[in-house]
Amino acid sequence: MTIEELNKQVAENRGIPRGWPGDMTYKAIDEPTVAKVIITANTASDGVLKKIDPWGFAFLSKAQDIIGKKSVEMKFCIPIPDLSKKALQYEALKRRLSYLAVANDLTIILEQGTSPDPLYTEEELKKRPDDEVVRDDFSRRGDDDEAGRLEKDFQTYLFGKGLHDDLAQKKARTNERLGLFGNDFIRIGKIKNIADGKPYNVEREFPTGAFHEKVGKTNRVLPTEYVDLVTINRNGDLSLIELKFDDPKLEVIPQVLNYALFFHAYRSQLTPLIDKRLACSTERRNLVTYLVSNTFHERFDKVFPYYAKGQLALKQVIMGYMPEPKKE
Repeated sequence: MTIEELNKQVAENRGIPRGWPGDMTYKAIDEPTVAKVIITANTASDGVLKKIDPWGFAFLSKAQDIIGKKSVEMKFCIPIPDLSKKALQYEALKRRLSYLAVANDLTIILEQGTSPDPLYTEEELKKRPDDEVVRDDFSRRGDDDEAGRLEKDFQTYLFGKGLHDDLAQKKARTNERLGLFGNDFIRIGKIKNIADGKPYNVEREFPTGAFHEKVGKTNRVLPTEYVDLVTINRNGDLSLIELKFDDPKLEVIPQVLNYALFFHAYRSQLTPLIDKRLACSTERRNLVTYLVSNTFHERFDKVFPYYAKGQLALKQVIMGYMPEPKKE
């Protein structure tokens, strides 16, 4: 297949089931010394800003099958967002693209309207300005919050339904049930917290979201999202866990990178709250982010490796995996 044939094939499959999203266009150009991949959003809606990067990398993976190891320049073209509504998701996208450029040693250009918007450096991603703040506390979620769906019910089970502040029976939430997630959590109940000799705690629906100068709706810098579970794995790493069931969208990949980048950028501010909720010291622990699902998008294996590179550890956990029996 040639680049021209790829462009034509993708264009013909925009906006159809199992095809390519129709709210953006995809174009590859194969020049003598460099290949260019241009992804243009039709709108700056939240939905497009959440998914343009994984679909852009899905297109890049197909282009790279043709161009080989030639240098690549990616450009993401976004209409100027409505600053009153869309700026938050735009900022999240800008941070993801900044990280992905460094992690994959790629030239990535973000264009807002007709003007290039310089991406952040690696240092700027990690050390944010002093006037950006995060929450120092948040309300606990009830055991039955939003129950009735597989994902939420499973989250509630893992969190320990009925154990919330049960002082009469001296029970506490632990992360023992996360052994379902494989090697990083297997027999986790036998790993004790040095502080009190008990299994490590688990916190549910930990809010993200940064603010300018003070926490408030009108001061938002990043959108508020909720990490399903935060705990410590058997290696002693601070672990962020996102649960997705029967939801095979590529958009789940940038979502977990959002979480990792948030904790990476604001770790020092978050540490007192994390230590309080997990009842242990977390300042010097490595950070690992997990995406747990029973089903993944058919292009997941092509896109996830771009996100899993770099200094932030992102891991895939497959629930309900049934390997094919070996043939004699």
